[in-house]
Amino acid sequence: MVHKCGSIVAICNTWLRFVMAAFFDLTSLRGKITSAYITLVFSTAVLGIIAVSDLLFLERQVTEGEVVSDLKDAVLDMRREEKNLFLYADASALISADNYAVLSLKMIQQDRPVLVAVMSESFLLDMSKNIERYRAKLADWKVELSGEQKSLQEEIRLLGHQLTLSVEGLSRQERRMLELAVRESLWFLLLSMFIIGFSIYIIGRQLKRVVVTPIKQLESSLLPIARGRFDHLEPPSDDREFVAFTRAFNRMLKELETHQKRMLQSEKLASLGILASGVAHELNNPLSNISSSCQLLMEEVNEADGEQINKWLQQIDSETERGRNIVRTLLDFGSQHVFQKGRTKLLDLIKETQLIFGKTLQQSSAELTVKVSENLYLDVDKQRIQQLLINLIQNALHAGGKGVHIRITAALCDNGVSMMPVDAEVVGDRNCMSDYDGRFIEILVADDGPGIAAELLSKVFDPFFTSSEAGHGDGHGIGLGLYIVHEIVREHDGCLAITSQPGKGTQIIVLLPAGDTLHA
Repeated sequence: MVHKCGSIVAICNTWLRFVMAAFFDLTSLRGKITSAYITLVFSTAVLGIIAVSDLLFLERQVTEGEVVSDLKDAVLDMRREEKNLFLYADASALISADNYAVLSLKMIQQDRPVLVAVMSESFLLDMSKNIERYRAKLADWKVELSGEQKSLQEEIRLLGHQLTLSVEGLSRQERRMLELAVRESLWFLLLSMFIIGFSIYIIGRQLKRVVVTPIKQLESSLLPIARGRFDHLEPPSDDREFVAFTRAFNRMLKELETHQKRMLQSEKLASLGILASGVAHELNNPLSNISSSCQLLMEEVNEADGEQINKWLQQIDSETERGRNIVRTLLDFGSQHVFQKGRTKLLDLIKETQLIFGKTLQQSSAELTVKVSENLYLDVDKQRIQQLLINLIQNALHAGGKGVHIRITAALCDNGVSMMPVDAEVVGDRNCMSDYDGRFIEILVADDGPGIAAELLSKVFDPFFTSSEAGHGDGHGIGLGLYIVHEIVREHDGCLAITSQPGKGTQIIVLLPAGDTLHA
């Protein structure tokens, strides 16, 4: 029976898989979950139907037991009346014994379909014939005892004994069948529980594979994006829901990256506007020198010797080149271009930036000190790093006010070695350089301004954060200065930190991978 039930369940599950494939879209997450749910419900329903059938079978077994028990009781009552007849010569006992024999025959005839399930047809036929012979012998019995009666008595007892043995055999067979049915029902119950439990386990594993695992993979893929990296997101599964989500998310990333580039360009233009007066002054000096040299040349062209004329011409050429460099620096800074890394000398980049701030530093009575080795090189996008330096210097000027002293220093550090203070507020991952095999350069931009309150340190790198009391909050711009710095550092796989104490100034530390650097 157990083997039969197992075969039925296997056939039903096979049929169900075909039905699920035909009626449910297994290329979608919803279809897979629905299919798994219906498979479990259907399997449970099939097992329930088989269990009900088994209970009905047990009910029939109990009914057969009742019939056999009634037949046995009738035969035993017949034998009891037979005993009373032989012991007490009671005529009423003779009638009662015959009545029980008739009842036994009637039971065999009426319940033959039930009894045939227990014993064979031939067994029941022999038992019926014995009862008929038993009744015939009882009909020949007379209460007055004689020699012939004694012989008849022995025949009646022998037939009664055979009937007792037959009904007891029938009863034993019925009990064995009932015990077997109960045992099979118990095994089926255990098998059903195992199949249901195993089905739940398999369905759970499938749901984990198609739902939980892709979601965890998606979560892992989103972590770099949460840290600001606009990486393309690959779908963790072929299910339509995941594919549609990743496509929409990638479109959003693309639009976000476009908006960020526009924001960077807007910040650069804002910086150019702020630096306009300083640049005008820087250009005015070489133009004034060129004008003076030209006037002297025109006045003395016929009287001056060739050496003096050559000197004036060299001065004009030198000042022209100086103006060209200023203009080129501004054009490079303000133009849009594709992000591209290259080997860049850090000191030259700082000097170009310092050139732009000449007049601004004078107007603010500020001092800019640069202490950077000639042999420090970065593998960076030159324009981005220049924008980083401009933003840091501007923020220091705005924070420190009149007479602020700004220091720019840089040092070459080995992997795992950094001058970054332990209590620094780190933007992003503190261990951003731990996976980098080479050395890196640590750039420090410090000022002796009023500093930043501790509760504001974690906010200064947020976009659009601006407060005149927040030190480096860029109160003169639109609140994007240090946020842009953070984005530029992230683009170069570096990390950024800030440390400050009210009244003691602010330090901003930038860690960037070093290029082919020979540190003197």
